[in-house]
Amino acid sequence: MSSSCPPSPSPALAADMPAGLPGWAVAALIAAVAGIGTEAFAVAPLLIDIARDFDMAATDAAFAISAYGLAVAVSAPLFGLFAGHLPRRRLIAAGMVIATIAGIVAATAQSFGMLLAARMLSGLACGAVLPTIYAYVGDMVPFAARGRVMGRVMFGWAITMVTGVPLAGIAAEHLGWRGTLTAAALIILVLAVAVLRLPQPPARTAAGPAAGGHDNAGGHDAAGFLARLRHAVTRPGVAALLATNLANMVSFYGIYAYVGTALRNLEGSGAAAAGAIVLWYGVGLAGSTLNARLVDRVGKDRALTVALAVLAVDMVAMSQSLGRPVAFEATLILWGLAQGTVVTALNTLATERAGTARGLVMALMSAVTYLGISTGTAVLGLVMAAHGFAAVGLAAATISLAGVAAARVSARQGRIGG
Repeated sequence: MSSSCPPSPSPALAADMPAGLPGWAVAALIAAVAGIGTEAFAVAPLLIDIARDFDMAATDAAFAISAYGLAVAVSAPLFGLFAGHLPRRRLIAAGMVIATIAGIVAATAQSFGMLLAARMLSGLACGAVLPTIYAYVGDMVPFAARGRVMGRVMFGWAITMVTGVPLAGIAAEHLGWRGTLTAAALIILVLAVAVLRLPQPPARTAAGPAAGGHDNAGGHDAAGFLARLRHAVTRPGVAALLATNLANMVSFYGIYAYVGTALRNLEGSGAAAAGAIVLWYGVGLAGSTLNARLVDRVGKDRALTVALAVLAVDMVAMSQSLGRPVAFEATLILWGLAQGTVVTALNTLATERAGTARGLVMALMSAVTYLGISTGTAVLGLVMAAHGFAAVGLAAATISLAGVAAARVSARQGRIGG
């Protein structure tokens, strides 16, 4: 393990805090991820309802997703650069409060432009919350056990998919899309209180990264921030890992944004049916994140490469099996299993290869994630409109294979640099 990793907890502390975090703190982080994830992902099954309300096509309403993603892509690295001196737990809680306000504004929007602005504000908040959560785990947990704990935190995404998004679809049929977004916002506000009680990360050490939100020093002027950014992206394997993340998220969200619409168009069903799609995905994701210790055992780089390749095959199968329920649901479960492995391995590797720039690199990872979401939604939306969902699956699979190549480059550079 690199000397830049945070110190392990003392034996006495470790006895009470397995892998550096007590169970309730892990649960709080899981819930925070689930709350933010639900607000972000619940819009997809509601696109037709939003489009109907504002008298537009569903593919045009999808700009609400793109606006959110672009805001995260811009805000995450800015938070990584300018908010490094803030305690991570306070930054997480503040971002969740802002997300609550933005969710309520979105729910009461009287024009699509107002909805776009609210979704962008939600994206700004997400840019503070998610990368800070992942960096906090990196501060608290030794690398040898980090895949397991990161996987547990990522279980929040499984909750989003198994319960959050399906319930949002069901709620929309009773409360409308406005009531659904309001409920999601209020839940986030409640979860912010628990976040403020998280344990304080270890203090800065001479060899370790700045804990509690302080990443490596680099000055507070523009030149200093640019130097920190350059230091972060030029660490061995980091740039290739960012490229891997971009490919994965373009392909993932290119499928996710339109699979519900494709099903609703095929069957003439409502938002509840579209939301139920991610229930099967969430089952697979839960299986992956609950067994994330396998990522530690198999090897994080190997697990990442194999999972990306599996995703490529599965995306083609998914797009071809639409309309055949059993086969389609099987592809959704495999999708969740593989995607959960990818996200866990990616974030765990990033916390290690970042070294002293952990907070900034995790912010860049989130920025790239949501840049991928925006790009995938926009570009594959054009593919969807012109050629249909089958073509979306093929395009997404090709992009996932590009991610395999980038992951292998990162692994090679990481071995050389380590």
